[in-house]
Parts: sequence; structure tokens; C-alpha cells
Amino acid sequence: MRHIFIVFMVASLLGGCAGSGDRLKRLQEENQQLQKNLTLAHQDINTLTAEKAALTDKVADLTRVSGTLQREKRARVEEADQLRKTMRSFAQEQMETLREFSQRQDFFDYIGAELVNRQHSGDENLTLVDSGNRLPGNGTLLAARGYFIAPCRLRVLVLRPVEEQWEVVQVSTPIQVASAGLEQIDLDVPMAVLAGDMLGFMFEGPVGIPYDEKTGHTLLFSDPLRAGNRLHIPETKGIPNRRSYSIGGVGLFQ
Repeated sequence: MRHIFIVFMVASLLGGCAGSGDRLKRLQEENQQLQKNLTLAHQDINTLTAEKAALTDKVADLTRVSGTLQREKRARVEEADQLRKTMRSFAQEQMETLREFSQRQDFFDYIGAELVNRQHSGDENLTLVDSGNRLPGNGTLLAARGYFIAPCRLRVLVLRPVEEQWEVVQVSTPIQVASAGLEQIDLDVPMAVLAGDMLGFMFEGPVGIPYDEKTGHTLLFSDPLRAGNRLHIPETKGIPNRRSYSIGGVGLFQ
């Protein structure tokens, strides 16, 4: 009996040793695999670190290039702005010189009635449409010229034939006449005109221009006119209320 027990114990010990050996082998294999994984992870980390360093250098280089381009752009913008200012100043000086020369030498064209004192005056808030002095060609209207008997305020209108009527195609900003006598008042903004257009003069308050009755080809309208309004302009022959006013337009016409 004792021999049988001893044999059983020996077998148990041998079996336990065999099982421990298998677990140790598996642990060694797992440890080797973990070592391999750790090595690969270190390699990936080193690769990513190198790529990050390269990208950092690239970003720094692009930042330097961008800064250089921004400085060059600012320099070009400042140079172009200075050039525009210089050219604008030069052009304004030339235009002013040309305007002064033209006024002294009567270089521009005048379209309108004779600028003389006349028999009658008066009335307020009238629009005068000169149907007898149509513009002879395409060009630019620059000013109004008139024989004024009193300070007044007016706007210049350009009327153009549209479908057997006359349409107000442009209205100037108000121009102020400060004194009596023969005066020329420049428009704030020159007005492009076409051959055959008619001029109107819309007074805001007293009409500071003298007139003669039953002569000339000026028609009177009492309602204020705006761009887009259309009027019927009849032939002036035989019309009893036609008048001749001492006012017209100044410009360059073909």
C-alpha cells in the first residue's frame, strides 16, 4: 500500500512540473511578442517624431515665405496707392488749368438763348425747357451759363426723345448762383449728352433769369421734374406762353 502511495505522489510531482514548464514557455513567448510590439512601437514613435520635425520645419519655412510675401504686398499696395494719389493730383491740376484756360478763352460750346437783360422777370418754382436750342452733337455738359438778375438756386435737366415724348434722363445736383450778372456755374458732376437732347432748368424758389414774351422756344412747367418723368413737348410755333430766357448750357459737343 505504501508503495502505491509513493508512486502516486511521484506521478503527481512529475505532472505538476510538466504543467509549470508549459506555462513558463507560454509566458516566455508572450514576453517575446510584447518585446517585438514594444520595438515596433518605438520605431513608429521615432518615425512620427521625425515627420513632426520635418513638418515643423516646413511650417516655419512657409511662415517665413508668407511674411516676405505680405511685406512685398504691402510695399506694392503703398506704391500703387501713392502712384494713384500722384496721378489723381496731376489730373486734377491739369483739369483745373484746362477749365481756367477754357473759361478765359471761351473754348467750350454754349447752347442756349442770347445772354442779355430782358424785359420781364419774376415767377417761382418753374422748370424752363428750351426746345429751340437742342444739343448739336454727343458730348459732355459741364456748366450752366446765364444772365442772372438775382441770386437763385436751380438744377440742370437733360431731356431725350423716347416714344414721341421727352424723358428726363438726368438731373444735376443743385447749383447755387450767388450774385447777379453774367455767371457760369460748373456742375458738380459733368453730364453725358447725345445729339438732339434738350436742356431744362428747374428753379427752386425765385427764377433769377429775365425773359421776353412771345419769342424764343422756352416752355414752362410748374411741377417739379425727376429722372424718368416723361413730357409732351409741342411745337412752339403759335404757342402764346412761350418765352425766351437768358440761360443755356456749356460743354464740349461733337
